[in-house]
Amino acid sequence: MSIVEFANHVFFFPSLLVGSVYLATLVVLGEKKKMKEVLFWGVVFSLCPYMILSDFIYHGVMSVLFHVFGAVPLLVDVIVDYTSRVLLIPVAVIVCYKRLSVHWSLSLFMMTSFVGIGYLGMVVGKTQLMAFIVDAVAIILWWVFVWYEILRVREARAFVRFDFIGFVTAFSMFVNLAMYVCVRMIEVTPEFLNYLVFVASLFWLTLTIAVKLIFRAIRLTQQAEIARNRDELTGLPNPLLFSNYVQELLSKDTQSRFAFVVFDVDNFKAFNERYGFSEGDAALKVLASTLRKLFGERYVTRVSCDMFRVIGDVAGMNFKVKEIHDKIHAFSKQGALEVKAGVYAQREPNENIERCFMRARLAETSIKGRYDEYVAVYVDEMSSRERLKMYLITHIDEAIENEHIKVFFQPVIDVKTNKLCGFEALARWMDPVHGMISPLDFIGVLEEAHLIHKLDVFVLKKVCEGYRNEVNLGHKCVPVSFNLSRLDFKLSEIYKEVKRFTDMYKVPHEMLHIEITESVLEDDDGGYIKEQIKRFQDEKFEVWMDDFGSGYSSLNMLKDYDFDFIKIDMVFLRNFTEKSKVVIQSMVEMAKRLHLGTLAEGVETQEHLEFLKAIGCDRVQGYYFSKPLPYDEVMKVLEEKGISA
Repeated sequence: MSIVEFANHVFFFPSLLVGSVYLATLVVLGEKKKMKEVLFWGVVFSLCPYMILSDFIYHGVMSVLFHVFGAVPLLVDVIVDYTSRVLLIPVAVIVCYKRLSVHWSLSLFMMTSFVGIGYLGMVVGKTQLMAFIVDAVAIILWWVFVWYEILRVREARAFVRFDFIGFVTAFSMFVNLAMYVCVRMIEVTPEFLNYLVFVASLFWLTLTIAVKLIFRAIRLTQQAEIARNRDELTGLPNPLLFSNYVQELLSKDTQSRFAFVVFDVDNFKAFNERYGFSEGDAALKVLASTLRKLFGERYVTRVSCDMFRVIGDVAGMNFKVKEIHDKIHAFSKQGALEVKAGVYAQREPNENIERCFMRARLAETSIKGRYDEYVAVYVDEMSSRERLKMYLITHIDEAIENEHIKVFFQPVIDVKTNKLCGFEALARWMDPVHGMISPLDFIGVLEEAHLIHKLDVFVLKKVCEGYRNEVNLGHKCVPVSFNLSRLDFKLSEIYKEVKRFTDMYKVPHEMLHIEITESVLEDDDGGYIKEQIKRFQDEKFEVWMDDFGSGYSSLNMLKDYDFDFIKIDMVFLRNFTEKSKVVIQSMVEMAKRLHLGTLAEGVETQEHLEFLKAIGCDRVQGYYFSKPLPYDEVMKVLEEKGISA
C-alpha cells in the first residue's frame, strides 16, 4: 500500500482536523502545570495517530491470521477491525486519568465526541474532502452545543458525581464504530448504506443535543449548590466547600508537597472605624480577587471577617505573598492595612488539613503587631510555644492557689547614702511541670488572655502579707513597689483591691508604691486612669512612671499626669555611650525641675553608679546590687555587701 493509499485509507486530513481540535480541547481543560504531558499524550491519542496505530494493530493481526490460516472470513476481518479501533480507547482514558488528572468520564466523553465526529465524517463523507467538510460542520455544532457546558461542568467537577455520562458516551462510540465497520462490509447495498448515513447523522446529532441538555441540568444543579456554599461578600468557596476541594487536590496529587497559608489583615477593625465599612469591604474584595487570581478560585476561602486560607505550590509562594501584601498596603488609605501571612509547608502526604492550617495560623500570629515582617514560616518551636501558652492560661488559677507564683524582690538603693530604701516586687512562676518560667513567657500571654489582673492582685496580696509578717517579727521594713497593668484598671477595681489588702494587713500607704508604665495611659481617653492615679495619691500612695523613655509619648505623659517618681528605663544604661549619658542627665535635670524623684534601672557596674551619683539621680536598682531574689535571699546578699536599710 502506497503512502497516498494509506492516507486515504485512514482518512488522514479529516483525522488531522479532528485530532487537532481534540488536542486544543485537552489543552484548555488540562492543568496548566502539566501542560507538557498534556501536549505529549494529546498528540499520541488525537484521532490521526489513533487511526494509524489502530490500523497497524489491524494489519498486524490480519497478517498473522493470513500466515496461519491462509484465508480469513469476512466476519473475522470485521471483528479484528472493530477490536483494533476499540482497543486503544481504554488505554487513552487511563493515561488521561493517571497522567493528566482528567476524570475518566470526562476523558471518555471527549474521546467519544471526537472519534465519533471522525467516524461520522468517514461514514457520511466517504471521501477525504467530503469527510473533512462533514467533520468541520460537526465540530462547529459540537462547539456551539456543548463547549460552554463542558467548561462549567468541568469546573464544578460534575463528572466525578455523574459517571453515567461516561457510559452514555461510551455507547455512542461503540455505535459509531459499528457503523464504520458496516461500511467496509462488501455485502452492504447502496440503499442500506444511504440509510446508514442518515441513521449515523441523526444518532450523532441527537446524542449531542441530549448531552447538551444533560450537562445544562447538571450545571444548573451545580450552580445552585455552589451558590449555597459561597461567601456572600467575596464569592469565594465557604470553608466547607474549600475543605472538600483541598481534600480532592491532596488525594489526587500525592507526590507534590503543598503550602498551607493563612492571611490575616492587621488593623482591620480600626480601618473600618476610621474609613467606614464600605471601604473595609472593598479592601476585602481586593484581597479576595488577588488571592483568586494567584491561587485559583477553588483553593481560597474566607474563614472569618478578615482572615483567609489558601493552598498552593510551595515554589514561588514568597513572591505571591509579597505581591498580596504590597497590593493591599497600596490600596488602603495611607497604608493603614497590613496583610500578615503564616505558611506551613506540607511534610507528609496524608497530613490532617485542619492541623496544617492551624500551624500556618501559629506562624501568622508570631508576627502580629510587628510591622517589619509580613510573612512567617512555621517551625516546630511555634507549637511548643503555643502549648506553653495554653498551659499558662489554663493553669494560672492553679498556680495562684498552690502558690507556684513566687514574689521576688530587687533592692532599690539611695544613691547619696548607699542605703536600702525600697524593693520592687516581681513575679516568678515556679511550675512543677515546666520549672522556672520566665516573666517574658507568661506576662504577655496573661495580658493577651485578659488574665493579668489575677497575677497582679496575687502579688499585691503577697507583698502586704509579707510586710505584716516582717513587722510582727520586729524587723525593719522599707517600701515596696509593684506594677499595675492597663488591664488591672479595666478588668478589676484595682483601687478597691489595694485598699482592701492594705487594710487587711494594716500596711501604711507610704509603704506601698504603685508603678504604671506609659502603655497603661495610651487608651485613657475618658481620663478614668488619671482619676484613679489621683485617688491613690490622695490616699498617700506614691505613683511612679515605670520604663520612662522607652516610648515616644513619655514626655507627653509627664505633661498630662502627676507622678511622684520616674524610673529611667534600663535601655539607656545597656548602651552606655556619651550620647546616652547626655540623654540620662537631661532626664534627671528635667525631673528635678518638675519636682519628680528619679530612679535608674539596669545599674550593673561601678561606672554606672558613679555617673548617676554625679548627675544627681536619687535612686538606683540593678544587678550591681542584686538580681531579683526571694526576700530572705536578697537580704543575705545585701548584708554581705554591707547595705542596710
